[in-house]
Amino acid sequence: MTDQITGPRDSKIDLDGHSVPVNGGHSTNKMSLRSFLRSYLVVLLVPILFILFSVLAPQTFLTAYNIQTILTTNAVLIILAIGETAVMVTGEFDFSFGGTLGLSAAIVVMMMTNIHGVNAAEAIIVSFLAALLVGILNAYFVIKLRVRSFIVTLGMGTLTTGVGLGVTGSQTVSNPSKFLSTAMTKHIIGVGLPFFYGLILVLVIWFLLEYVKTGRNMYFVGEGRKAAFLAGIHVNKIRAGVFILSALTAWLAGMVMLGQTTAVDATYGGPYLLPVFAAVFLGFTTIRPGRFNGLGTLVGVLVLAIGSTGLEILSVASWITQVFDGGVLIVAVALANILGGNLLETWT
Repeated sequence: MTDQITGPRDSKIDLDGHSVPVNGGHSTNKMSLRSFLRSYLVVLLVPILFILFSVLAPQTFLTAYNIQTILTTNAVLIILAIGETAVMVTGEFDFSFGGTLGLSAAIVVMMMTNIHGVNAAEAIIVSFLAALLVGILNAYFVIKLRVRSFIVTLGMGTLTTGVGLGVTGSQTVSNPSKFLSTAMTKHIIGVGLPFFYGLILVLVIWFLLEYVKTGRNMYFVGEGRKAAFLAGIHVNKIRAGVFILSALTAWLAGMVMLGQTTAVDATYGGPYLLPVFAAVFLGFTTIRPGRFNGLGTLVGVLVLAIGSTGLEILSVASWITQVFDGGVLIVAVALANILGGNLLETWT
């Protein structure tokens, strides 16, 4: 027995007497368009912004070199945002990635500069272990001591930045690693290799969340820890895993940034805080609206990258770029809250 009967024209009548459109009706077409825009409006912003800035600055923006530069210079943002995406899928926050990035790069530089006989591989391994420790400590305080991730990671980010400044003596230090410089400055079809590192991470996270049981469990944990626990999911293992993953992606971003630049500053990761969250929340509103997802995060990064680069090429005042970045974050969070219902209440 069904709860609907066929009505006149292209509609059905439910048991409450309301008309429900079926395939072929104008209402269905409107709903299909609305559903499409709901899922892909942010995706459409990428070509829209690209066309807009191409018209406004065709000699400088609409060039192969500029496109290659946009992709290459935003590799660090992609890597950081993907790590944060994994954390937020489980209903947590991680504000420590900027400090972890700076500390990881500072360790490599200072070990190679101040400790005789230390090569790049050894320094990179030590920095990797330091980032791993940050992830473990975040997980310990959040899971074992039950301190909110917002507080723990905000404090950890400040702590790691301070340690990084202590390691470098609050100075900008030259990069002595030829290995990292070579590995991070190679290009494929004109695009820096680090962009492809980020792209691989995007695909891995996307595949994990869409097709692997662990990824589905991550979503389940984010939607309700108690329910997930009662369903037999190892909730705390998953939560610990995403904090460690976020710390290690921050380490990778630090290695990329160190290789792409000629010097390191322990505060280099700080400016990425706002763009990372803007990209992740934009991703929440697209591809799989209402869910944090890897492909959506990549789209969010591209929107920010194209918008910021276009404004810089137009030589607008720096405050306009800040307004753009901040405005995108506010709009993205508002849309995320609308699409996710009361999801964001789990973080407050």
